[in-house]
Amino acid sequence: MNAVEREDRVRLSLFWLVRLRWIAVAGQVAALLFARRALGADIPVAPFLAVVALTALTNVVVRVLLGSGRPLPGAVEALLVLDTLSLTGLLMLSGGPSNPFSTLYLVHVTLAAVVLGSRWAWTLTGLAVACYAGLFLKYVPVPALEHTAHHHEGGGGLQLSHFQTMWIALTVSALLTVTFVVRLATALERRSAEAASMRERALRAERLAAVTTLAAGAAHELGTPLGTIAVAASEVERALRGERLDAAALSADARLICAEVERCRAVLDRIAAEGGEIAGESVSPVVLRDVADEALAALPPGDASRVAVEDRAAGARIDAPRHALARTLRDVLKNALEASPEGAAVALHLDAPGALARFTALDAGRGISDEALARVGEPFFSTKPPGQGLGLGLFLARGLCESLGGRIVVERRVPAGTRVVLELPGAPA
Repeated sequence: MNAVEREDRVRLSLFWLVRLRWIAVAGQVAALLFARRALGADIPVAPFLAVVALTALTNVVVRVLLGSGRPLPGAVEALLVLDTLSLTGLLMLSGGPSNPFSTLYLVHVTLAAVVLGSRWAWTLTGLAVACYAGLFLKYVPVPALEHTAHHHEGGGGLQLSHFQTMWIALTVSALLTVTFVVRLATALERRSAEAASMRERALRAERLAAVTTLAAGAAHELGTPLGTIAVAASEVERALRGERLDAAALSADARLICAEVERCRAVLDRIAAEGGEIAGESVSPVVLRDVADEALAALPPGDASRVAVEDRAAGARIDAPRHALARTLRDVLKNALEASPEGAAVALHLDAPGALARFTALDAGRGISDEALARVGEPFFSTKPPGQGLGLGLFLARGLCESLGGRIVVERRVPAGTRVVLELPGAPA
């Protein structure tokens, strides 16, 4: 659950808790009037109403804060603790342990279990047990609640035993618990389903954007060679139509067309390969060195010989699509080789610190500029000459790393050079 979903859950819980507390305020006032007038219980009115007023006041404050849209961390916990203490105060003023409405402690514990989880459920349980034990030490006795309550009015009478009042209290507690806990749980479940649906729509939009990005990159990259092919084909057509056949010129145009077609094929192959997860490759445990060896094998022999591998991973594994990750590492190494002077070596370090796995490429170039560093990973951004790159290598590398729970880090080295780190979570041993 992310921070936004957590805050949304808190606000929904507070909304229902405020409604429950208003019902509690009304019920407490009604119980006071019923106990004094119908049962003849001598309950101190001023302290009792002061506790009820505290609940009402905090309800107003919470409602105002909810309307302001401010984050309310810890508000649900604070209200449930306050309500437990307030209930203890009301019970202390109205018979202590003999008051059957002590069962309302269970409402707070149940709400904590539903909204806050096990840790706070146990905390509220301990607090409720301690508060109820404290009622035995000091409370205002109410004889009408301890034995039998009588009230005679106009010749009629009301007679309630202690067990009957316990039944009333149990009924009220059960109704409050079932009504609000079920409604709250239903609302939370519905909100979770809406959040899951939104995440699914966002994922579909992200995949569509990835496909669109690849398509746009293909159009951008293929534009130059296709234009060259069109010009060369026009030259050949004019030469044939004019019957001025220059074998050398026609041969040169044909070679140019073949070279540009090969370039188009290479672009399409690279785009298909860079699709990674789109190609349907599954995730499986792979050894870091195996990924590095596959990446090196995909480089031209002359380039691969310039890469100095330092394996400090000791056979560490990661869960990843092997071929997609190897292609990503190959592109990172290719960028490092192109950024380095002709013949200069590029270092590749394999590390597995703790629960992480890292591929670190160190080039021998001048170092990435501030402008490029600020835009690194953006689609279609490249420091290479036009026609020599899609500008999607690091963008797709970042997408692959993030989809595996990792990240890509690009840093400028001192005094010169660039460091590119592919950091991924390691596979369990």
